[in-house]
Amino acid sequence: MHPVLASRARLGTYLLAWAPGAALLSAQFLAQGWHLRQALAVAVPACMLGSVLFLSSWYLCRAAPPRAGRPWLLGVWAAAAGIMGLLWSGGVGCLLRLLQGLALLPAAPAGPSFTAPALLGLAATGAVFYLVTVAFHYLLIAQQQAEEAEHAGRDLRELAREAELKVLRAQLNPHFLFNSLNSISALTTIDPKGARRMCVLLAEFLRSSLRLGERETVSLAEELELVRTYLAIEQIRFGDRLRVDWAVDADAGCTEVPPLLLQPLVENAIKHGVAQLTGGGTVLIAVAVLPDRRVGIRVENARDPGQEAPAGLGMGLRQVRLRLRGRYGPGADFAAGARRDRFEVVLALPMEPAEVSHA
Repeated sequence: MHPVLASRARLGTYLLAWAPGAALLSAQFLAQGWHLRQALAVAVPACMLGSVLFLSSWYLCRAAPPRAGRPWLLGVWAAAAGIMGLLWSGGVGCLLRLLQGLALLPAAPAGPSFTAPALLGLAATGAVFYLVTVAFHYLLIAQQQAEEAEHAGRDLRELAREAELKVLRAQLNPHFLFNSLNSISALTTIDPKGARRMCVLLAEFLRSSLRLGERETVSLAEELELVRTYLAIEQIRFGDRLRVDWAVDADAGCTEVPPLLLQPLVENAIKHGVAQLTGGGTVLIAVAVLPDRRVGIRVENARDPGQEAPAGLGMGLRQVRLRLRGRYGPGADFAAGARRDRFEVVLALPMEPAEVSHA
């Protein structure tokens, strides 16, 4: 369907845009000595005829989009404008005779009439109207292409988000499940209750991670609850070697964040920090509302001071940084680095309350 006819709002805009054309045509008739009533009686129906006739330019616009290296396109549009202008001027002449035949306008010489030069001038006016309609249609085409590009970009972002979450799950599940199942196997003989509790926590963690991973964003409170479940599993594995300090501002809990954002940070803190220490260590998780109305998140873990500091970011930290950049752009900050016996990851991201994020 023609895009102008497919939308009432667009059709109304298109018809309203012909009002200046009717005024211009009336002025042209008045300059020929017509009375105002006579000029309006012909100009308004003539513009209605043009609005219908010139809609056909849409199909030529679709067939001949403007591109570099197409100088012949100007000739095509000049020829089309000349032909359509002549057709329209002939139609307006027939319209005048019809109105006079119906006695709605006085016949010549008392009433209005068209001479050959007047008809040629009317054809030139019609050619201008036609070219304006062509420009209007090219704007519609550009708008449609922009909307299609936006939809395609949105689809690509959605596919990228799904692929990103699949990568995160693929990274999480193998070694985490291996370690957890090995721990459960070991606990079944020495601590059956601990093994049973670990099974329950593992099922809860996997169920929650799948449920939250299906959403575009989750509240920070939900993300932290998932991290708590993960840490509860790891504390059964490591026992007293793993200690966790929490410093969470309750006001930050409603902030929306990408799902599975913090779990890689905590997993990294345990795998490359606490697990490497004979006596274990402490993982600090701090969340606070910053003065610039952003949420600051800090994950800090103990590390072996004699171990060489990592030269760059691991896969999990790189993914977190890329996800922040993709969602928030320059509005989010990411920093990670080792200092003496501690390794620290600091995030700062805009506050997005649930009622704003899901609007």
